[in-house]
Amino acid sequence: MSYLTYILDIDVILDTCTAPNGGCDPNAPCTHDQSTNAVVCTCKTGYINTGSATSVVCQGTMIPCRTFTMLSLFRFLDICTINNGGCNPTAVCTHDQSSNGVVCNCKTGYTNTGSATNVVCTDTCTINNGACDPNAGCTHDSSTNAVVCTCKTGYTNTGSASSVVCTDTCTINNGACDPNAACTHDSSTNAVVCTCKTGYTNSGSATRVVCTDTCSINNGACDPNAACTHDSSTHAVVCTCKTGYTNTGTDGSVVCHGTMITGVIWAMLS
Repeated sequence: MSYLTYILDIDVILDTCTAPNGGCDPNAPCTHDQSTNAVVCTCKTGYINTGSATSVVCQGTMIPCRTFTMLSLFRFLDICTINNGGCNPTAVCTHDQSSNGVVCNCKTGYTNTGSATNVVCTDTCTINNGACDPNAGCTHDSSTNAVVCTCKTGYTNTGSASSVVCTDTCTINNGACDPNAACTHDSSTNAVVCTCKTGYTNSGSATRVVCTDTCSINNGACDPNAACTHDSSTHAVVCTCKTGYTNTGTDGSVVCHGTMITGVIWAMLS
């Protein structure tokens, strides 16, 4: 048998695909064309050909998109459509205009707590109260998810809608309380509480306090024969028996009895 015959016999016996995968990419199975029996390299599932028909190069499509810089890959597939391009679920995947590389940007209402190359999107409200005033609650707009700062109960926004500044409501126009009322806060809810000052009585309601001079209401609860005035220091009600009447009660509970009638009767009897 000649040398040439030997070589031909080997070609018949040896399947080219068994010799280093037929020269195919490691991620491409080697098969034969049904007509010509030529080697055919086809990328496995999960891989795409980033080379050419005659020089197959198989690249995994599930590799995080931040590692891709090959423009040829994007001619076949927009990486942002696969697992959000490897970006955080609350990030938007786009492409750099120059390199076409993936760019991850946190959505509205989220802040990057990672780095430029490893974007981690965290709810903005969990970071320094979303930059809201310490006396404001941080929430999100139901439509845009943008941060919304809302002053807590007992505080009023003295800034603007876009720059909320929360100020103690009692320091603003007396908390909308009556001028003769003191503005304080409920110990449980911090809601504004209006309480009439000494010498004044609420003639309104619990939710709409109107402070009226106590002496003008039923004579300040003084005896009918007493004059109602106010202490010059404390403004507390002071009941003083009118002329001709004497207090037969106490300083705290004045009872006025007429002294002139008794005197007249005594004079008549004597």
